[in-house]
Amino acid sequence: MRLNVDLTQNKNTNIFFSSDFHLFHANAIKFDNRPFSNVYDMHDEIKKGWNETVGENDIVIYLGDLSFAKANQKLEVKKFVNDLNGTIHYVMGNHDKLDEIKKIGRFKTIQDYLEVRIRNYENGKQSETLFCCMHYPIYSWNKAPHGSYMVHGHSHGNLHHGEDASLYDNRRIIDVGCMLTDYRPIGYKEIIKKLSNVILPNLTRKEI
Repeated sequence: MRLNVDLTQNKNTNIFFSSDFHLFHANAIKFDNRPFSNVYDMHDEIKKGWNETVGENDIVIYLGDLSFAKANQKLEVKKFVNDLNGTIHYVMGNHDKLDEIKKIGRFKTIQDYLEVRIRNYENGKQSETLFCCMHYPIYSWNKAPHGSYMVHGHSHGNLHHGEDASLYDNRRIIDVGCMLTDYRPIGYKEIIKKLSNVILPNLTRKEI
């Protein structure tokens, strides 16, 4: 699916990304070394960070793995999501079940893969920036040689070290798991800034 956002016309709107809340997943606190004493503290801080960052007119792309809630906790997850600001587009994660995500009734769209094309002004001129969004990191994504961005979750920062770390070497790809962004969504301009040192290849063909 392609989502086109024209910020030249919607100047009070911003675009954010986040992923991998793992609500009601106590082991996520341990495995990610999350600074919370229990899942309820985690839920409160994630909600607070979201609503302090995201306004009612903003758009958030959430890249999957919402919760590990048991049947008797599903209503709490629904209330949690409905308390969040902004319009939310959902990209499915490996721990998500489509019927459960649909039942929440809060998400504008639900899909496995989403391309977000943002039009805005840059240095006084209109520009378009493409963000390719999937729960899993993609090695080769649409328009990568032309400057697009690959935004993913799933990895919890584990690909930033060891033999897999080369995935990020001089490439416009970023893990937006909440544990890597201070438990609040990250804006698209911040992603561009973080990856501003990436040098794009010199293309020898008109299209790749």
